[in-house]
Amino acid sequence: MGNAPLDPYDCGCGWLEQAAADSSVPIDFDAETNEYYVKVKMGETEGRMFIKFCPNCGGDAPVSTRDKLFSVVSMEDRRRVFEFASKYRTKAEVLTAWGQPDENHPGGYGVSDPEKEGHAGAMVFLDLMRYNNILPTAIIEVIVRPDDRVNISYSVRPK
Repeated sequence: MGNAPLDPYDCGCGWLEQAAADSSVPIDFDAETNEYYVKVKMGETEGRMFIKFCPNCGGDAPVSTRDKLFSVVSMEDRRRVFEFASKYRTKAEVLTAWGQPDENHPGGYGVSDPEKEGHAGAMVFLDLMRYNNILPTAIIEVIVRPDDRVNISYSVRPK
């Protein structure tokens, strides 16, 4: 409802606010990100499914401020990650260049095997190494394949 005067497509009915205030409804509001979400639980794992539109009136949910929580990755740092990905091809090369990672997550990166003969591929979990201090605006992520070859990418740095 907060954006209703600014955009005629924004939710103005108040349903999301009422649902979030009702403890019997699995909808909540995150003031830090300005987002409504559905609370989900699968076994011991809890998560959130973000709400983009009001289920009552179809209007837009409030504009998220999540992007303000993260730094913008500079073009120079993006270029350097591409350079690193071309230069370092194996886990040994990465460890020689940068040493032990700041974070090591065995099986921390999941990817699906390709579909075969009409059957969905199985989920494969690869090791993930993170280097938090190589670049000023990005976190380098090194995904280690079973043959010790690597894929290098980046993620945004929290502010």
